[in-house]
Amino acid sequence: MKTPYLILAALALIATASSAEAASFKLCTGNSQLNYYKAGYMLKSKSTSVQVDVIETKGSLDNLDKVTNGDCDGAFVQSDALLVYSNRNAKAIAAIERAGVLYKEQAHMICNRKLDLGRMVNLTKDMTVAIGPEGSGAHTTWDAFVLADKKRYGQINTDIRSGIRAVQAVADGTQVQCALVIAALNSSFMKNDASNAGDNVVLVGTDDRDMTTVAKDARGQYVYSYGEIPAGTYPRIQPSGTVYGTKAIGTIQVDAIFVANTNWINANDSAYDGLLRSFQAARPEIAKLAQPQ
Repeated sequence: MKTPYLILAALALIATASSAEAASFKLCTGNSQLNYYKAGYMLKSKSTSVQVDVIETKGSLDNLDKVTNGDCDGAFVQSDALLVYSNRNAKAIAAIERAGVLYKEQAHMICNRKLDLGRMVNLTKDMTVAIGPEGSGAHTTWDAFVLADKKRYGQINTDIRSGIRAVQAVADGTQVQCALVIAALNSSFMKNDASNAGDNVVLVGTDDRDMTTVAKDARGQYVYSYGEIPAGTYPRIQPSGTVYGTKAIGTIQVDAIFVANTNWINANDSAYDGLLRSFQAARPEIAKLAQPQ
């Protein structure tokens, strides 16, 4: 007579284990053609204790909206998005925990060759920069630049064109003179679409060093660091070297980070530990997305 009770107990244990395994985590990423989306599936492939659901989105600000209102449990975002988002939603940012860094992204700026601009700090108020639509990576970074130095960047005209449309507008040069692209080194867009316009566009330095000491998020963390695009990364659109080849370009860098909703964390503390271990396991593969090849 004890056997049925043993069976019921075993079934209860199985049900409990299944319930634990059923913990799910909705991960906001970005465009399905870009790195955040790919990184999401890399995390998903390593996660054994949590069911990771990878969600395509419009970008970092969209992700933060979804994480704070509960539509997503976590996201991959640019760290400067936290600066812009906290400026608009000071209380909402408290619901977000930084969970880790994926890799660094660079602020690439391409300009019409005839301008001979050299560096982003030489932009003037009669020029227009394509920064993409509201919520996109470049638009978010530009908003952060304006917050950090309104006198310099607040006077520059902007345009919402992005992608190949922005590249072609810069190559033409009549309506748009420059375009900002936030991407890891050697991204397919920079290697292909931007480089194919190399006869008419050139990379300029985004190394406004003031940004590395002025721009901070709501928690007082610096959001930018200084880096460079190595010589020869994009041969057709980098300035010529003094003797041969091309020269390195100074850039502002921003971390691509993993954030999570604190309510989800508090309700799933052990599952979150497992998710973080999975992120640690996936990170070397994710980091390769940002390494020049």
